[in-house]
Amino acid sequence: MKLNHYRKEWSGWLPRALDALSQDPPDYSAVMPDMPLPARVDPAAAKIAGPLKVALLTTSGAYDARSQAAFAASAIVGDATHRTFDLQTPDEAIKFAHEHYDHSAALQDRESVLPRRTLRALGIEVTRNVVSWSGFLLDWPTFIEATIPQIVARVHADGANAALLVPI
Repeated sequence: MKLNHYRKEWSGWLPRALDALSQDPPDYSAVMPDMPLPARVDPAAAKIAGPLKVALLTTSGAYDARSQAAFAASAIVGDATHRTFDLQTPDEAIKFAHEHYDHSAALQDRESVLPRRTLRALGIEVTRNVVSWSGFLLDWPTFIEATIPQIVARVHADGANAALLVPI
């Protein structure tokens, strides 16, 4: 197994941070300035080939409540998993599991966090699947090592050559 230097730094930070993170409410200001960050990626390196086909990604914690479990929104380090659901999922089936924003606007108008109809109305081809995760997560090593490769595989399988990330 190849040594992941970022995971090593993060693993040293987490034990020191757990006391502050487990308070009610969590004391983020005590630990977030010291949380190690992963290396930056240069977005200018990306080149789009062929006609545009966009994958819709959101950090809103959206999921299809008819068939998927909610994210573990109250976990101390968040939930590093993702959910994929059909672009045509009815609005009333889409719920949100994310404790760090008020869901009322998203529930009133899901287009505010999942602009599915808006993209298509603009003539943009969108992939069949929406990819969602909860934007609050502190387990970045797992997200980087496991979840992101799964998301990338899904986006590639859907034929996307671009992505729209709707951060919450």
